[in-house]
Amino acid sequence: MQDVSEEKDLFPSVEEIEGIEESMLDQEESQFEKEDAEDDVVEGIGEIGRVNRAKRRARRRAKRKASRRRAVRKSFRAGQNAIALKTGMTKDLTSKAHFELRRHQLPKDVQEGLRTARLQVVDSAIYTIKSIENKSDIDLMESSDDKKTGRTNLNRAQLDNGKFFLLTGIVLEYAHGEDENDTDPSNFPFGQYAYPPQIMNGTFEMTLGTKVIVPELSCGIFDDSDTTKRKFYYGLDNPKWLKPAMDITPRLNMPKAVVGDGVYAPAVKVTLIGAMIEKA
Repeated sequence: MQDVSEEKDLFPSVEEIEGIEESMLDQEESQFEKEDAEDDVVEGIGEIGRVNRAKRRARRRAKRKASRRRAVRKSFRAGQNAIALKTGMTKDLTSKAHFELRRHQLPKDVQEGLRTARLQVVDSAIYTIKSIENKSDIDLMESSDDKKTGRTNLNRAQLDNGKFFLLTGIVLEYAHGEDENDTDPSNFPFGQYAYPPQIMNGTFEMTLGTKVIVPELSCGIFDDSDTTKRKFYYGLDNPKWLKPAMDITPRLNMPKAVVGDGVYAPAVKVTLIGAMIEKA
């Protein structure tokens, strides 16, 4: 799957559209000219008649071309407004809607599998829980990870072959044990704890292989007070494809390790939210 320019693919220029329309118009006019020439031979029209017919044809072509341009620009403006309403520049698009806008970016065989219902699009969430005890910089997904309930649902920090995942949001949650015997992060109530200063003042970034998916950002993006959405959630304004067999590496960087009275075995849970390709 080649990298594409979403702006170019989703929003072709009006000049590109006009060029296609004028090319189609030229093909139509060439056919008309051929038919007129054949009629001239049959009807025996002289030179003056052919000149007059050519002038009428030129006027007709100019009018049709101007009409096509007006229609293209009117449709283009309407299309821009419709896409703007869909993509909003709104915050309310579902992962499935984002997927449909970018379906054409998938490999041809995957597109065909979706068209024939051999493949389907499903809601998905990839998660990993990691201890951050005595650590300040942590790769939240690693090649040594194996699927295990309460730890992660992803093997080797990679999507399986044939799986494509459109990342539309990220959740970063924190929790810790209640006493020195409470050290298993799979038992922690993630999402119920406020961020400690070490995380709040830290940064989050994410790569796919060597490609930047989320640049280094303040962890404050997750600590949103908007009560209408999931806590500790960051929605991507520019959703990104995660491709199979490539290392997915979200990373948390903190100024220092999380410590404090009553804080035992601190851990974080990162959840990648989006839509994924699955067999139907």
